[in-house]
Amino acid sequence: MEDIPEFEDAISETNDYSKNVLLGNGFSREYDDAAFNYKHLLEDSKLPQKLKFLFEIFKTEDYERVIKNLETLEQIFNNKGNIVNELRCIEELIKRDLVFTITNKHPNSQYEIAPERKAATLSFLSSFTNIFTVNYDLLLYWSIIFNIKDNDKLWGDMNDGFSWNSPKDCIWKPYSLKVIPNVFYLHGGLHLFHNERDTFKIIYDNENKICLLDQIKAYINNDISPLVITEGNSKDKKLWIDQNNYLQYCYKKLSEISGVLFIHGHSLDETDQHIFDAINKNLKIKKIYISVHQSTENLDDKKKLAKERLKMFYSLRRLRYYDADSVHIW
Repeated sequence: MEDIPEFEDAISETNDYSKNVLLGNGFSREYDDAAFNYKHLLEDSKLPQKLKFLFEIFKTEDYERVIKNLETLEQIFNNKGNIVNELRCIEELIKRDLVFTITNKHPNSQYEIAPERKAATLSFLSSFTNIFTVNYDLLLYWSIIFNIKDNDKLWGDMNDGFSWNSPKDCIWKPYSLKVIPNVFYLHGGLHLFHNERDTFKIIYDNENKICLLDQIKAYINNDISPLVITEGNSKDKKLWIDQNNYLQYCYKKLSEISGVLFIHGHSLDETDQHIFDAINKNLKIKKIYISVHQSTENLDDKKKLAKERLKMFYSLRRLRYYDADSVHIW
């Protein structure tokens, strides 16, 4: 088996560069695989059995792949209005179920996560100038709150750029940012909502003592969905990004970073090709380090995927790998 460096060695190799990180689902699964693994999500799903059967038909437990297959069927039956409408209704039900199931699997609040686990995560994140995530769970947000409220920013500044709007929420105002953000939710988040004009971040309702998760569930029960991208293919995800000023800003920032990019816990799936397109266009990035769980992932397979997703950096010989098991998160 080929030796790849541990995380700390990779960090040491890049001391002369600013460092950025892109977090994938592996970041959340390292906290609790049972809660954030798509397989376990499906087991706790409230979907009708006839819709769960679609997962068996498509031979997957991945929500995004089922949605992608349904979108493909839409294109096949594009001249059959009734069929297309039915498929779209099914897609929306599956997307809604994904979001609601994730909220039900979550810890109820950040205080259910042991302080030492959040501290380990913050220690890892403190290595980076900018933090990007394609996850929309609350784990990253809760870690940042812990850093600000409980530890007087012992791990440095980490902020998402939202400004106070009311006792219940903050608002995204890109043209009046007082602090340049360094945390970016590329695919939105359960705590983010939007209307035709603005994007908001809900916060703990101190007046009524309502926690974040209960507020999110109340919104969903009232047919108000969080700003989360659950489309099954990269093209549609990018369309969603283009329609929202906050998501546009995050995507643009990814295309402008410099130094070194660490990609942690990402499967390099083609459904996120739009993310890799932004990276491929950015030649200010000198090296890319990709995490590999050698206990569960094949290095050669990961290299093959990296070549497909990050063609520019592969051709420039700027791709490196590191041992994900050496990273102490949570």
